Amino acid sequence: MEQYTVVHNSDSLKHAHLAMNWKPRRKCTFVALLLCLMTVPSIGADEADSTAIGTMTVEGLVRDIACPLQNKKSTSTSYSKDCITTCLMAGSPLGILTSAGEVYVPVTQSMPDTGQNALKPFVGDHVKATGKVFLRNGTHAIEISKIDRLPDTSQSK
Repeated sequence: MEQYTVVHNSDSLKHAHLAMNWKPRRKCTFVALLLCLMTVPSIGADEADSTAIGTMTVEGLVRDIACPLQNKKSTSTSYSKDCITTCLMAGSPLGILTSAGEVYVPVTQSMPDTGQNALKPFVGDHVKATGKVFLRNGTHAIEISKIDRLPDTSQSK
């Protein structure tokens, strides 16, 4: 009977040993699986156009972006075309200033970015630009696919 008990205890010990070793493995597997699941959404977000909000048409004044950000009197209807041209010649970046006061910076897929070139022929003019729009941290950008000059109805000085 003692042999039977020893054999039986030996089998019980084997099962207990396997069960004890299995728990840490399950925990490690569970933690690894959890980490993988948490990583997948962040990888997908980096690959997608996470800041693109879609194709839109934007209407506004093509001008340097510094003045309307620093001067509340500078709007899409009250501006100096000479001042805009002077700022452009000094190297100020261009954007499209909407009547709502939003500035859309031109961007391209190429690096270095050449979006400024699309706006240079329209400096001081009102335009209607269509393209993929991006929004990130309060900054608006547009990858222009089509741009047209609008009729001059401004109050430029």
